[in-house]
Amino acid sequence: CEGNGKAEHDPGLTGLALLAFLGAGYTHVESGVTYDDPVTGQHMNIGNTIRNGVRWLVRVQDADGCLGRRSAEQMMYSHAVATLALAEAYGLTASPLIKEPAQKAVNFLIAAKNPYLAWRYAPKCGDNDTSVTGWAVMALKSAKISGLDISESAMEETLAWVEGMTDRNTGRVGYLRAEDA
Repeated sequence: CEGNGKAEHDPGLTGLALLAFLGAGYTHVESGVTYDDPVTGQHMNIGNTIRNGVRWLVRVQDADGCLGRRSAEQMMYSHAVATLALAEAYGLTASPLIKEPAQKAVNFLIAAKNPYLAWRYAPKCGDNDTSVTGWAVMALKSAKISGLDISESAMEETLAWVEGMTDRNTGRVGYLRAEDA
């Protein structure tokens, strides 16, 4: 997906677009299902659209599994969303072409987590927030359901961090600190 935004956010935006189709139950193997592109007015094949999005994510993935540019501002948002999309695409199809890139993206996501805590805008930056962490947890949960390997200890540590950010009286969760709740 491209537009007037910053190209550094394209992996996340592509992931969001893919999640809309995947969430409706469509996959890259769909044939004959079409929609009218609101920008170009062209009649588009849903399977081709999803296939192109997944292929693009795989093309921008580096050798360590990072989806997109590491120098991008708030890059972990984009990586987490794109990882969620690849995990969902793999889970819906069990496509061997998607499995390795999805697993590599999951591995990078786990490696980027702050030790014993959660995620923020950059890998292992020492700061955490519930927004990026939420996307990361959704990606890991989808990966697990899809049969990809995840770190159970990473999930347990993250859930413990979220519990520590939660006000026990109201159930509200803080963004950067429990006091924010």
